[in-house]
Amino acid sequence: MKSGIATILIALSMLLTSSTFAIGPPPYQAEAQKAVSQLLQEELEYPDFALKQQFQCCVLVSLKINTDGSFSVECLNCVNDKMKTHVKKEIEEIYMKDFSKYSGCTINLKIKYKLI
Repeated sequence: MKSGIATILIALSMLLTSSTFAIGPPPYQAEAQKAVSQLLQEELEYPDFALKQQFQCCVLVSLKINTDGSFSVECLNCVNDKMKTHVKKEIEEIYMKDFSKYSGCTINLKIKYKLI
């Protein structure tokens, strides 16, 4: 009987401890994701070299919002190295002071470059 109660108390304390120290995404993560996605759609232009080559692709980006509202690219994936370099440079040049409220958020995006 005593061992059953002890087991239940241990399990309960483990549950409370794990949920207390669990780290989840900030509550404004979805809002930041939407705002950054919209900003990049407005700011990123189709590069000239891709237009000349009639090149289309997708670029997968993981970026972090810095305390000053700038972005730092943490990870980038694309089949074309020139496009990867272009997208990284363009994103890291963007600075919006309003985005400092999302400081620390990591945003994952898929940017599509399609010829119309």
